[in-house]
Amino acid sequence: MTSQEANSIPLGDILSHYGYEPSRRYGGYDMYRSPFRSDTSPSFKVFKQENRWYDFGDGTYGRAVDLVMRVENCSFPQAMKELGRMRTSPQLSMPSTIRKPEATAGRPPAAAPMTVLKVIPVQNRHLLDYAASRGIDEEIVRKYCVEVHYCFERNPREKYALGFANDHRGFELRNSMFKGCAYAKDITCISEGNRSCAVFEGFFDLLSFKQYAREHPEMPALGKLDVCVLNSTAIVDRSKDFLSKYEKVHAFLDNDAPGRGALGKIRGFLPEDVILVNESERLYPRCNDFNEFLQKAGCPAAGHEI
Repeated sequence: MTSQEANSIPLGDILSHYGYEPSRRYGGYDMYRSPFRSDTSPSFKVFKQENRWYDFGDGTYGRAVDLVMRVENCSFPQAMKELGRMRTSPQLSMPSTIRKPEATAGRPPAAAPMTVLKVIPVQNRHLLDYAASRGIDEEIVRKYCVEVHYCFERNPREKYALGFANDHRGFELRNSMFKGCAYAKDITCISEGNRSCAVFEGFFDLLSFKQYAREHPEMPALGKLDVCVLNSTAIVDRSKDFLSKYEKVHAFLDNDAPGRGALGKIRGFLPEDVILVNESERLYPRCNDFNEFLQKAGCPAAGHEI
C-alpha cells in the first residue's frame, strides 16, 4: 500500500476504529473530541472531502498517516503497517462502511479516553536523547518535566512522553513522534516573586530559554523572570489575570501568524501601565521560535538586553 492509498482511507473510519464518533456533523466537515487528549468539547475537525484533520487544541493538522502516527505514537513505517491492517480488517475496509460501536440509549458513543498509567522522574534515554537533539541538557529537562506513561482505552499499548504540568492538573506531552495533552488543556504559570514575566507558546520554548540563560551567565536578568507557558495560542486569554499583575511582560512567542495573533491579544488585554516587549522580534527575528534560535548557530540576534 502506498502512502497515497493510506491517506485515502476515510478519517472517520480510522477514528471510529479507535472508538471516536462525531460529536457534531456539518455539511463539509465533522467535529470530534480530540483523540490526543481528554476533551470536554469537540475541538478536532475532520474535512470530509479533503480527508484532512485539524486540532484546534494544539494547532496541529494532517492526513490519515499523521493521525495514526500520533495516536499510536509510532514511526511512519509502523503507521503504514497499522493502516494496512485496518484496511484489510473486516471492521475497516476501504471504501465500505464499518461497524460502529453501539451507543448507549439516548447518547452518542463515548470517546476512548487517554489513561495515564504512571508519572515518574524522567529516566527514559529515548526522551533525554530527544531533548538533547533539540539542544536541551538533562538537568533542565529533569527540573521542568516528568516522564508520563499512558495508553488509550481502545489501544492499550503503553506509550511514554515528556510531560509538562499545566495549571489544570494536566500534562502537555511530547516525544519525537507525538504531541498531545493528558487530561485538560491549560496554561502553566510559574511564579517566583519577580516583577517581570516571560511568556512562551510551548514548554520546549521555556526549556530552550532556560538552556540559553545557562549558556549566557553574563545576562543575569534572564534568571529573574516569572514564567507563563500558553501551551496553545488558542487559550491565550487564560493568561490575562496572571500577566496583568507584572510591571513588564517579555513575549517569546513564535514569529508566525498564531504567534503574532497571540501577541496582539496580550497587548489588547494588558493594563496600560504594563510594558509589553516583543522579544521574539528583538532576539530571533529570522527564526520561527526560541528552540530554532537555540539550535541554529547562524541565526542572528538583535537586542539581547532583557
